[in-house]
Amino acid sequence: MSTAGPLTAHRPERVAVVIPAKNEAERIEATIESARRITGVDLVVVVDDGSTDATSAVAMGADALVVRHKTNRGKAAAMATGAQMVAIREDAERADGGASFSEELHAEPRSPGHTGPLPVIDAAETVPRALLFLDADMGGSAEAAQPLVDAVLDEGVDMAIALLPPQEGAAGMGIVVRTARRGIHRATGWEPNQPLSGTRCITRETWEACLPLASGWGVETSLTIDALSSGFWVKEIPAELHHRATGKDLRGQLHRAAQLRDVVRALARKRHLAPELAEDQQAEFDDGADTEVPEPLEVAPLPTGPADHDEEKTWTVVPEPATESERAEHAEVRRLTLADLPVTGEFSDDETRALGDVDAAELDALLRDLPVDGDFAPDDVVYLAETDLETLATRLRGAPVEGRFTPEHAVIIASHLEVGEPTIPESLPTPLSPDEYTSLVVHAAVDAENL
Repeated sequence: MSTAGPLTAHRPERVAVVIPAKNEAERIEATIESARRITGVDLVVVVDDGSTDATSAVAMGADALVVRHKTNRGKAAAMATGAQMVAIREDAERADGGASFSEELHAEPRSPGHTGPLPVIDAAETVPRALLFLDADMGGSAEAAQPLVDAVLDEGVDMAIALLPPQEGAAGMGIVVRTARRGIHRATGWEPNQPLSGTRCITRETWEACLPLASGWGVETSLTIDALSSGFWVKEIPAELHHRATGKDLRGQLHRAAQLRDVVRALARKRHLAPELAEDQQAEFDDGADTEVPEPLEVAPLPTGPADHDEEKTWTVVPEPATESERAEHAEVRRLTLADLPVTGEFSDDETRALGDVDAAELDALLRDLPVDGDFAPDDVVYLAETDLETLATRLRGAPVEGRFTPEHAVIIASHLEVGEPTIPESLPTPLSPDEYTSLVVHAAVDAENL
């Protein structure tokens, strides 16, 4: 667990379950029913993320609060929508005086012009529910998330992460897990066992401190880094949860490739925050890594908690202009210099700072020289700016592929440039599709342990 103590000021007493779901009509009802058996849970929200089956109908039939995305927007967006729906429900409850409201005991006297008594809101009922995120395919095992709820409601943990047992049929390569684990450790000094575990119970104060979320499958990595860097107590809790495992077929490998892409992008967003290493750690790091660790420019202590969680951390922080207006002006000027890059959307202030003093014209030329169709996401550009784009262009052009790569393919391949050309199985005819080639690159990276 992390060494910080509980930081949430007002402890929650109730929990809302949020279940992102896509095409889970066969499993969602069992998951909802099992989640309701968790002590402390009094609300279940299902976010149907663009399903083409009856997921929404089945969830509503199971008496869950259901909200539906018309198109698939990804896991992070579904989590954010679920949390927003919980907040809306709580606002409505407060407007009604709360669950324990009694007209005889709590209402203000009737007054002229009002159709009924005004509720007196009990301040004890205004503490927001904690959020418990569950996978839609957990079925009857969902109630095994009880230890996470207990840790948050009773123990004072701010973010409890489920440690799952080995999953039947799982065929993971480990590269995504190791990338996320090492990235979190580099950024915070804490090394989780299961950094990609999506089953988490989080206080609302912690949740709000972690906004905005990283996109897609990078959301867990981002949540962990943001919670720890804000001083919250994060703890991994064993839980006998089970869900459908990702296989080893091409579809499964492409899923992991998408995970890897999003984790890399999430880590790129957090590049400005890194722990100061002790001298012995620094020597060990310098022996085996090519990445340079910047000298700390400003060091601030991390808030400490109770005596059994009081190990102090220090953090390296990128300097910024002194005032908010100066920071905004600096970011806007820098954003204008990056406006012509092949990017969809605008760079955030953090992303413009992460790009530093990179030559925008040179970066633009290198990005446009890649055999890629489509524009990059801003955080993709932040990552690619620190890679050898000329080597990446040569690798992509020389690949035995029919058609052009997508920006997502380019980011995944860029993260493994040190790996040689992947071996193409004899059973796989060439030319390959960009998806197939990217999957083989990920396989080669696993074999070489290129992290």
